[in-house]
Amino acid sequence: MQTIERICQRDSFSLDKPVETILESDHLSFVRFIGGNASETEELVNHLHSLKEKDKLLIGVFRFPFAFEGKKRTHTAACQYFRMKELCDAVMYFHSDSLMNMIDSSTPIRDALMIFNSIEDYTIDSLLQLIDKTGDMNIDLHDIKSFVNQYEGPLFIHTVEGDSLDQPLKYLITTPYLPEDFFDGKQLIINIGYTRDVDMETFRQLNLRLHDLFSKADIFKIGSYYIDEPDRRFKLTLIVNGMNDPIEAPDNYKKIPKYNNLLRKWHRMTELGRKKFNLLKS
Repeated sequence: MQTIERICQRDSFSLDKPVETILESDHLSFVRFIGGNASETEELVNHLHSLKEKDKLLIGVFRFPFAFEGKKRTHTAACQYFRMKELCDAVMYFHSDSLMNMIDSSTPIRDALMIFNSIEDYTIDSLLQLIDKTGDMNIDLHDIKSFVNQYEGPLFIHTVEGDSLDQPLKYLITTPYLPEDFFDGKQLIINIGYTRDVDMETFRQLNLRLHDLFSKADIFKIGSYYIDEPDRRFKLTLIVNGMNDPIEAPDNYKKIPKYNNLLRKWHRMTELGRKKFNLLKS
């Protein structure tokens, strides 16, 4: 079991941080970005480039602006989303309009933003706990790297808990901020946690229903782990990969030319070589 050495940085939520590295370790980085401000695009690109050069697994967490913020911000966010997708190994996305369904309309703005932020944090923590959790069948960082490299589409991580299978599993899993095609993804990782009183029949039913619910997906790996707590309760973590982008790329969107990346790498290698030479010289 490979353990992530963390955390180098986990910032508290700040409204004045357009690009926020919410986790950075020796192996894995998450970067959160709220799209819509054209003035922040260059900072986003530079920040992602600097992290990408460190050879880490880089996962972007992108939030689209509210529809009521206007077409220009929506268009800008679309370009920023595809730029983040281009530079990250994988991207998760949230729609502000969908997050709005998680709160009452009378919620104060600051409180609402903190709730939206905590939902994103919970999603990120689900992946970190999955990697770190030692169980009967482990899912480690190497599995996640292989998984995200299979498809270019966005991925999403979702964790739910339950104590019975009396209702359809889809109802338990569904939440307003899930991507619309979450159940139609091309690839799936399943991790099942179970407490002391969960029996084999429940475990069997969970597997059968999950396979039926995600019938279009290839099962990449299934993990399981014991939760040393009383009662009959299970915890499901689902990672879906290969979904469709939530929007189409704008007509004026252009990918970063490959020679730009090569030139950036060359400059970096030259700078490293110069530093080594100066050290030997001294």
